[in-house]
Amino acid sequence: MIRAETYHTKPSSAINKIKNVAILLTSEPQNGGEHQYLVLLAESLVKCDGKYFHLTALCCNRFWKKWCRDRKIDYINIEIYEYTKKDIQIQTAFPNLCAWYNMRFDPIGRTIRQRKISLLICGQQGVFLPKYVCNVIRPVHDLMHRYEPRFEEIRETSEMREVLFKSVAKFSDYVLVDSELGKKQFIESYGNKVHFPHIAVLPFVVPRHIREEKEKYIATPTKYIFYPAQFWEHKNHMNLVKAIKIAKEQEKDICLVLVGSEKNTLKKVKRQIAKDGLEKNIFILGFVEDEQITYLYKHANALIMPSYFGPTNIPPLEAMALGCPVIVSNKYAMGEQVGDAGLLFDPDSPEEMAECILKVWNDEEYRKIMIQKGYEQINNWTEIDFKKKFISIVRKCIQ
Repeated sequence: MIRAETYHTKPSSAINKIKNVAILLTSEPQNGGEHQYLVLLAESLVKCDGKYFHLTALCCNRFWKKWCRDRKIDYINIEIYEYTKKDIQIQTAFPNLCAWYNMRFDPIGRTIRQRKISLLICGQQGVFLPKYVCNVIRPVHDLMHRYEPRFEEIRETSEMREVLFKSVAKFSDYVLVDSELGKKQFIESYGNKVHFPHIAVLPFVVPRHIREEKEKYIATPTKYIFYPAQFWEHKNHMNLVKAIKIAKEQEKDICLVLVGSEKNTLKKVKRQIAKDGLEKNIFILGFVEDEQITYLYKHANALIMPSYFGPTNIPPLEAMALGCPVIVSNKYAMGEQVGDAGLLFDPDSPEEMAECILKVWNDEEYRKIMIQKGYEQINNWTEIDFKKKFISIVRKCIQ
């Protein structure tokens, strides 16, 4: 339901002179990269509020409510209806009939009708939006349910994700993807639909808070490789442990630091570390604060990213921004993301992984070259570039 509370910063006469745009703000800070992406979209719109359009925010939690108040943005508190798989299938099968209902009884649809919204932007890919009578922009960050179905954590949601993304292809006017490969995958997966949206490549940029964050000390080995990731199977910790075992044969003091919440496959990883006798080489710090993450990047010998998922990931961007060399999986668009600033390896090969680790570990001059190339790579696509391109898409949608 839409609550009674609204927050206005402009007189109603000003609202009617230009097109109205709404953004659905659903994420939480713990959503990681997806939340950071939505913050960038919202910040882009705030800069142009009142110039090209009037902005209304549809806030779903306390974080966004405070965010809007701090920036004096008009907002409405809204609760999203939780659609089941069957609900989505009905909405997709009978879109025009459902649109009539949605515009009168769905909380978001009613807001679109009452406020004469021309464009709705949904910032999270996992939120279902039925058909509304307005243009829609949506991000799609990954289609791993199609490309990596072998992992249990993705199989559990694959049916729901497939139904959801079919609706995105059918009901969206623009889809935002983070790489050229992401665009190709979306076309391969859903390009035969009658209605097919425009697709814009709008890659992630380095989160501003990473550059501005004050570092906070946390006890670590003097020299270490760093991997920040939750202990999901697709994060590939097991092969990384094998790689450290191989690297130890040449460098007895090789060290790896892992961070992430104590759940999922952590117990399995710990058993493998003990089995391989790597307790003095691999350190698991658990959940750490943002300021400590900054410290870990800045003092690491290198970041390693052996994940099977993509197309891209946030940690390589964060690492390059903080002067930390990057070693990444060659899966999907990770090579596209780091360019010639990173070392690439096959995530199925602990041997290749170990070779890359040792190259950075033993060659300080090469490491310095990687750091400089990292700075150059992140400057090829900046926050300003991101916001300019996104606003140009918004303006096309409301013309």
